[in-house]
Amino acid sequence: MSGADSRSIQSRETFQILDEPGVGTLVLDRDMQVTWANAYAMDILSAHEEEILGFDAGEVLDTHLVPLLQGGADAHRLLATVREEIPGLDLSLQDSRGEERRFVYSSRKIRQEPFAGMWVICIRDVTERKQTNEGLLSSNRQLFVLNQIMGVSASSLSLDELLEASLSKTLDLLGFDVGLTYLLNPERTLALMRCNHAVPKKYLDRNRAIKVHHWPWNFVFVAGQPRYLELQSKPGTIEEEILASLGVSALACIPILAESVVVGALFLGSREREGLHDEEHHLLEAIGREIGSGVLRSMLYKRLEASHRETNLYLDIMTHDIKNAENVAILYCDLLLDMLDEDAALYARKLRESVRKSTGILQNVSTIRRIHLEPPDLVPVHLSRVIRAGLDRTPEAGVSFEDTPAEVWADDLLPEIFTNLIGNAVKFGGSDVGITIRVEDSTQEENTLVVTIEDTGPGVPDGMKEGIFRRFEQGKNQGYGEGLGLYIVEMLIERYGGRIWVEDRVEGRPDLGASFRFTLREVVHAGTDECEE
Repeated sequence: MSGADSRSIQSRETFQILDEPGVGTLVLDRDMQVTWANAYAMDILSAHEEEILGFDAGEVLDTHLVPLLQGGADAHRLLATVREEIPGLDLSLQDSRGEERRFVYSSRKIRQEPFAGMWVICIRDVTERKQTNEGLLSSNRQLFVLNQIMGVSASSLSLDELLEASLSKTLDLLGFDVGLTYLLNPERTLALMRCNHAVPKKYLDRNRAIKVHHWPWNFVFVAGQPRYLELQSKPGTIEEEILASLGVSALACIPILAESVVVGALFLGSREREGLHDEEHHLLEAIGREIGSGVLRSMLYKRLEASHRETNLYLDIMTHDIKNAENVAILYCDLLLDMLDEDAALYARKLRESVRKSTGILQNVSTIRRIHLEPPDLVPVHLSRVIRAGLDRTPEAGVSFEDTPAEVWADDLLPEIFTNLIGNAVKFGGSDVGITIRVEDSTQEENTLVVTIEDTGPGVPDGMKEGIFRRFEQGKNQGYGEGLGLYIVEMLIERYGGRIWVEDRVEGRPDLGASFRFTLREVVHAGTDECEE
């Protein structure tokens, strides 16, 4: 066995520990000559042992690695730093099969004996990792763009705002030069331009309305398929004219889909790009679907608004006419009471009470509509005047109340609270029920009043106290309109920034009457320590 063969065997046995899958490893002696190389390194360099072992590292790299590099700058840096430690240098190589591979080149000097002064060069294959990272970056970019479009779609108040903002955002994020948005007419025969950016006047004059069954628009508006027109693909005469009229070399025609139904199209053109990649295709088509979702929401919102207006119109007509009919019915009941006696008069009184009950239900429905439709516009309201006005509307109720100079933050719906709570006490306690109203300062909250309305009626059982204000929502009332009163009371008190609860009039004795207590924010005028708006 020759001396060279002996050294080769010795080196192979000594440095075998450095062999690592996916890493080409070269070991250099103190004279920078290759003394050992693993099989993967020789595969990368397309060389045999006799071509690299015993040769200067610079010559080996220049002869076997540099020709495989895809960039001249990498080759220059690599050869210039052969005798320097390199933590990592990205290289793009063409392997023996002609495929591009990504590697990280690194070199380090050994400082531990007995190998001090020798060098280790590693050429690590990171192709799959790079592809994965690039894929993640691409996915992150697509998610970012879609998130931006979704934000525009969700925040747009009108259809035109949605289309304008979506087009502008897409152009900015993806770097297109020309943009248009079309929507189909109700008959689905024409696509009408709704917004555009940097479109030549010549194109605008001819294409504000497109016949959707004409080539090549039928692919987009009828079949719902994206169409990509590119000069590099040698398009037909018609498609080439479209590109020329827009002054672009590539045009993406993306259907706007609302639940798989074509409602329009997004056109995006580039003056410099020769073509669009598959990644861009997928992103643009996703944008078309997202804009379509926004268009659908906008259309549904418009339909909801129209339906809401129509419903309110019917309710206004019904409320007006029913009230007129009820007024006439009560008038005739009063006339009958003057004419009748005994049982007949009793029936007339019951009839009048039924009419008044329906009037109260109608009033409650109107109040709920106002609460939901009108935002609170709170102003200082004199509390005693409101309470006194409520007492005047229920003269049959015996109510004890001492006036207060306090003002609270409320609106013209505040009387409904007292009307409903007093009416509720009379309803369940009868005409002889005793009712007391008190207004006191809260001991727990500053600038807050506690209003108490208590009665001597049958009271509220403990099991009902917590949910009594939500019994209407829970469907626990037999009559369709019953339970609305307390439901309205809670909504109004919450509207004014307060809270309501029910207690026993006499603690521990629910059968001796109920005590409804609620808070209202007090108006504090200038000159005191604090002042409300």
